[in-house]
Amino acid sequence: MTLLEKLKHAASQRQPVQLGDACLCLRLLTEQDYATAGLAAHQTFADITMTATSAELYERHLANELLALAVLDAEDGQPAFASASQLATTLTREQKAYLLEEYLAFEREFSPARMTDEAFLALLDEVKKTPQTTRLNDSSTATLKRLVRCLASPPSP
Repeated sequence: MTLLEKLKHAASQRQPVQLGDACLCLRLLTEQDYATAGLAAHQTFADITMTATSAELYERHLANELLALAVLDAEDGQPAFASASQLATTLTREQKAYLLEEYLAFEREFSPARMTDEAFLALLDEVKKTPQTTRLNDSSTATLKRLVRCLASPPSP
């Protein structure tokens, strides 16, 4: 496998996700996907004066654009939503928040900055011995959630 093929492999990753009775799939977005979504959001808000309210609406719309690109039908692998507008008129706020959280966790799994299992186990051991360790201040939300899960329900040996 060439270096370029290895780099492209991350963008081909898929993660199943259940949303009620719907079986969906998430795909990792590329830098081009982020640019496409950003441009679409920009064009939608091009004639709108930015205020605190319109900025919040812009961020919501950008999230809709990104999710519309990321959420696939698990059966055929095609986009589950034809557009960000269709996504917005289909999902509830809670469903959208859930999909966003699932997507971000999925994306973090493929982050080159992701903590190795060995480093995580060392941090877990440190937290068990010294719960007030300041190293937690530098930890990502994903790492902190993983620590909480491991401390609440330790993995079987």
